[in-house]
Amino acid sequence: MIIGRMTERLTLQEPVKTPDGRGGYTTVWTTRKTVWAEPRKPTFNTSIVAGAVSSDMTREWGIRYDTDVRKGWRALWGDRILDIQHTYDYGRETTILVCREVVR
Repeated sequence: MIIGRMTERLTLQEPVKTPDGRGGYTTVWTTRKTVWAEPRKPTFNTSIVAGAVSSDMTREWGIRYDTDVRKGWRALWGDRILDIQHTYDYGRETTILVCREVVR
């Protein structure tokens, strides 16, 4: 991990289910932390869904080693919302977040 490459700020949010009073649940996103992150090369996939073009971007982000972040959380990057699909540790100094953004 090279600290100088961590140039972007990500706000990491955890989903919290709260009862809606009718037997169901609603998801409320709770901000857990804001971290510096290193963006890595994105991959793109474009397809046609229900007659409309859908673009899918997957990107890895490197953050300082953190065992709290889980699959199912989301990251806010500016005005973009990224779903965290997977996390893995690279040694004991870096945690990699595999994030997906779908644009319709």
